Amino acid sequence: MSVRRSAIPDGSLIARYKGQGNHVDAYVASTARSVDLPTYIAAFFSTPVFRAERLLLSLGGKHSSDDQVADLAAGRGEHIAAWKVEETSANELLLEATGTPIRTWLAVEPDGTALWFGSVVLAEKGRVPLLARVMMPGHALYSRILLAAALRQVS
Repeated sequence: MSVRRSAIPDGSLIARYKGQGNHVDAYVASTARSVDLPTYIAAFFSTPVFRAERLLLSLGGKHSSDDQVADLAAGRGEHIAAWKVEETSANELLLEATGTPIRTWLAVEPDGTALWFGSVVLAEKGRVPLLARVMMPGHALYSRILLAAALRQVS
């Protein structure tokens, strides 16, 4: 099971954010079996790693529940914890961290053999905010951990 950093796929929902000083990253992992987007979304937000993040967010008033995870995965929900749906497609989900310059992207290959996780931090006045730049090394590690946990969950 390997998670690797990857180029942003052309035509993806986060590709529009490339350039203009934005930080855009993507990580990909191959799956042993075909996985659809709803299964991936449910797995991602239900991993022990993300459950811990959900708990931390709830301390700041950004509550979420397993029912919200299920609704988001099924396309019925628009919110989970600090995020709201910005856009979806058959194989992608783009979330906005409400009121922030942060976006979170989940995607599966059309044949279901790869899972993608990506993030965007929008530039302010042509530059990513200092705090976000300082946090990037930790974010990169955490992104790999999150995707690996989701991959284990669906395997």
